[in-house]
Amino acid sequence: MLSSLPAHTRAAHPVESKHALNKNSHIGQSATSVFDLLVPTCGNGDLCSRLLCQATNRSCLQRVEDCCSFYAAGKKEKEGPPPHVEHHGHHMKAHPPAGDGIRNTCDAASSSSHTPWKISDHDRHIREIQNVGCQSIFAQGHTHKATDNCYKKKGLGIFALWDCANENGEIASAVLAPSAKTTHFAHAATALARRPTFAPVAMCSDTWPAKSDFWSLLFDPSHGRLGLFHCIQRLTRTLKKNHVDHFRAVNALLNCTCHCNDEDHENLLKALKEGSLSAKCSDDEISELKATKVFKQR
Repeated sequence: MLSSLPAHTRAAHPVESKHALNKNSHIGQSATSVFDLLVPTCGNGDLCSRLLCQATNRSCLQRVEDCCSFYAAGKKEKEGPPPHVEHHGHHMKAHPPAGDGIRNTCDAASSSSHTPWKISDHDRHIREIQNVGCQSIFAQGHTHKATDNCYKKKGLGIFALWDCANENGEIASAVLAPSAKTTHFAHAATALARRPTFAPVAMCSDTWPAKSDFWSLLFDPSHGRLGLFHCIQRLTRTLKKNHVDHFRAVNALLNCTCHCNDEDHENLLKALKEGSLSAKCSDDEISELKATKVFKQR
């Protein structure tokens, strides 16, 4: 009913239509808008439950304060505020949902089609991802940190999230995989290669040239390369950390592969010479400072 009403009429019951589930009570729109931001990012339903309890307590305290101040404004000060309501053995049965209840509510709301556009957020996100194309280069790899938000991931056998992004940073595919083996993401990669708008000329991977034979079957002729971060890691891991020239070698490698923003670099050198950050530094002191971590931090 709420999703079919016009917006100005639906505002009389300030509840998001997808969150108006068949339950004993509805959660306000201001609270569910916070859930939509917190739950997909950190999956912390307990935090949302505590926020609701604190909001209920603050609202109760505010009403008590308003009532007492209104009573004191019309009565003499010697009479004082009215006595508190006597307790007769009853307790409040209504309370905000627990953390698991909030997570289940958000999951049900994401799959609900009771929205003004008659499509659930789950289906809408899938169609947005399926519409992502590529014309130059894409990157693929496994992400382990994203699986921390999966509920009971050990029982489901989730190892990592295989994802693929195009040259604009848009996610073209994302699937949960039980391992990093090719067989566990081959179906998603094959479906990705069948998109008419997905025609890359090169790919970037954190494990290249591993699995290059598989990718050559999907995107031929495509060229692969190793990501810059992982390329540097493969070089630095072969160096002896206890060597006297280790830091100098790593610093020289970084200068060969990366460069600072020219405008920021000039402003930093100017500030060091003028002494606005610390004491004034000479050219020799600045050259020595460039070989330390302090220069990169500043």
